[in-house]
Amino acid sequence: MFKVFKTPEFKKAVLFYVEGIKGNKKHFLISISSAIIWCFLVVLHPYIIKRIVDDGIVSGNTRIIAILLSSLIVIGYSRALSIGTRRYFGMSVSYNVEAEIRNNIFSHMQKLAFKFHDRVPTGELMARASSDASQVRMAFAIAPLASANILLLFILSITLLSISLPLGSVVLLSIPAVLWLAASFSSKAMGISLKVKEAEANMTTEVEEQLGGIRVVKAFGNEDTASNKIDEAIENIYDRSIDYLNLRTKFIPMFELIPMVITLLVLILGGYLTINENISLGDFIAFTQYVFLLLWPLRITAWFLSEIPASVSAGNRILELLNEKPSIIDPQQIKTLPKEGTGQIKFSDVNFKYGNENIFNDLSFTIDGKKTVAIVGSTGSGKSTLGYLVPKLYEIDSGKIEIDGVDINDLELSDLRKNVSLAFQESFLFSNTARENISIGLNNASNEEIENAASVAKAHEFISELPEAYETTVGERGYGLSGGQRQRVALARAIVRNPRILILDDALSAVDASTEEEIRKELETTMESMTTLIITNRVPTIELCDEVIFIENGSVKAQGKHKEIIKKDQSYRDLFLEGSTVETAL
Repeated sequence: MFKVFKTPEFKKAVLFYVEGIKGNKKHFLISISSAIIWCFLVVLHPYIIKRIVDDGIVSGNTRIIAILLSSLIVIGYSRALSIGTRRYFGMSVSYNVEAEIRNNIFSHMQKLAFKFHDRVPTGELMARASSDASQVRMAFAIAPLASANILLLFILSITLLSISLPLGSVVLLSIPAVLWLAASFSSKAMGISLKVKEAEANMTTEVEEQLGGIRVVKAFGNEDTASNKIDEAIENIYDRSIDYLNLRTKFIPMFELIPMVITLLVLILGGYLTINENISLGDFIAFTQYVFLLLWPLRITAWFLSEIPASVSAGNRILELLNEKPSIIDPQQIKTLPKEGTGQIKFSDVNFKYGNENIFNDLSFTIDGKKTVAIVGSTGSGKSTLGYLVPKLYEIDSGKIEIDGVDINDLELSDLRKNVSLAFQESFLFSNTARENISIGLNNASNEEIENAASVAKAHEFISELPEAYETTVGERGYGLSGGQRQRVALARAIVRNPRILILDDALSAVDASTEEEIRKELETTMESMTTLIITNRVPTIELCDEVIFIENGSVKAQGKHKEIIKKDQSYRDLFLEGSTVETAL
């Protein structure tokens, strides 16, 4: 009957919920205690009515009636107080747990490497932090109520049997039937509930993607296709939800029917026993009240059991995410970069692949400190990936990457990334001010440092002309700025950190030629104090560099001066012949 409680998913979810209770033990205990007090007050209420009937009304004792009526008022106020206390502290636990889960999810997601985020859609993660967390909150919110009602069910069962064994036996026959129905429903609903959650996550992913690319959708007149994709995702949720509804439609009416049948039997049999004076009138009135009270915990218990599948599914989906082990972590024995280091970079037999696709095969090269080096290669050769490996955004499969003679695997991640700054080709800006976007991760950056970095990136002039200058909010993803302006802000963000190593991943691709030339001139002075990797195939930018590393087929094909390599290597020369002449490339 209770197979659902024996599943590994249920056991994992229970441990997850227990951990949530431990962190909010005080409030949870207050809530449970209030619920238990409420149980005893509920049971006491019909007993006082029985005493009023048998000892007061039937006996004509007005003093007893007055005393017992006064006690009913006290019991009523106490019940109200216990309900309010249980709800306040129970809900505070649930909201606190929900907030903790969302904080833990976001904190954990930040620890996971790029490989994880490449694999798992953003919408899927958003669903676990939103709808799944809310479902878990519901479980914590109803836990005190469900616990109290299970206790109330037990107390009422004993009370009913003590009043009348025949009547009590008739009533208690309904309890196993209702619980069996609830457990059967729970078992069947587990799989459907998981499918509903998955469909909701898919829909969130689709909406996030379509809204994120709304400019592309509108520019290419793809609104109908985008709408159709969302419609399909919503239709999938609808279909799974209807499956769940059909299951509930089969079971839920029985939860109402069985108690009603039992109530009818109680009225018939109880009336007969009262008429024949087998039980007193007060006992009969109290018994019927207890039966009506019994219906409530039966429904709550059944509802609680029916909610278990959704809560177990949500808990397991969150656990699946939180149990994802970060593949890139700080070493146990931490080393530091030498203070006198110049930013030398050395790759030794580095192998790396995305999934089953090999990117680098025994990649080896050395870049001297404070040199400016262009990383050149055809599309898909791994140029950008090479830049991501230096700050350990991806972890290599084998080999070694060293900075100033120290293996990056021996460095604390925060120290490594403080010394390596990267300007991505996609200049993502947050919906913050221009100042906050430049100084991200640097709480102590001065206004002068921010503005100097912006000046080097040729961003200071246009930022100063914004409505509130550096305090202007640039809009979601920086869409309040042009593509070139976003790239210049992103470049300033990389420069302001004054890193030992600066990596520019085609960071000026959206900038016009004249502005690019100005930026290159400004960068010449800045780059003298750091090692700079410029990932590009643009000849003017390459000519700015001290040397070139040409990547082909996962390894270094050539390393040296641009003009020397282009004369010697045909495949390198071919990169620059499309749309230009050899003389231009030379």
